[in-house]
Amino acid sequence: MHLNLTESSAEAGIYATSEAERAYWLSREKSYLTAPVEIDVHAFHDALGLMYPMNWRSSEDGECETFMLAEMVCGNVTEIYARIGIRYYRMRGYSNLDHAEILARVKEGMQRQK
Repeated sequence: MHLNLTESSAEAGIYATSEAERAYWLSREKSYLTAPVEIDVHAFHDALGLMYPMNWRSSEDGECETFMLAEMVCGNVTEIYARIGIRYYRMRGYSNLDHAEILARVKEGMQRQK
């Protein structure tokens, strides 16, 4: 026996529920973002040796480097580490940030601290 329905009264509810769930998870993700904080060289290298770094990048002159952990904190948010000269930073951000965006956020955070 085949049942062929041409309309569904549940369809609107399904989309409303999925949109609400998406909004919930996006807000959870956003709540885990943190500003860059300065850390010491040991914390930086401990994180580097914790697991294989994801998206490790270095500037051409070797003055800056960034990497992130492959494990996510929540959704698409992960721990991100940066070195600018002899100063080291940690923050939580989206795993799709590139090297230049990470450095810009760290430098912006440094300006706010002054």
